Amino acid sequence: MTSVEGFTRAQAARLADCSVQQLTAWDRADLVPPSGVDGAYSFRDLVVLRVVRSLLDAGTPRARVRSALRALAAWGDDLASVRLVADGRTVWACGDDGQVLDALRHGQLALFVPVERIVDEVEAEVRAFTRDRAGFVEGLLAESS
Repeated sequence: MTSVEGFTRAQAARLADCSVQQLTAWDRADLVPPSGVDGAYSFRDLVVLRVVRSLLDAGTPRARVRSALRALAAWGDDLASVRLVADGRTVWACGDDGQVLDALRHGQLALFVPVERIVDEVEAEVRAFTRDRAGFVEGLLAESS
């Protein structure tokens, strides 16, 4: 991951490929509140935000997304080893070891949410964001010299 401790709402929206309005709504609904210090979003939050967006985009009702997030939380910090499979009604959390947890109990398979790929994408975007921010600060310091 990265050395950045936390991300503002605007930064998290950019890095999670969501709108600030979506983040605000998800925070108010206690779906994905920021877990970092002083209301900042953590790296894990960014991954979870992307998972939420993927599930909602697939038509999964918010209550079902909440259940899927509980299953994801039960997995701990090793999000890269989880695969979510959803059909809008059911979400399965599948581990690398072949373990499958029916997070919602019913339904047919339709959508595959590759959390590992989401983790990799968020890591790459956070690295790019950190480089861009460092370059911007260096540019400001060079101008003031």
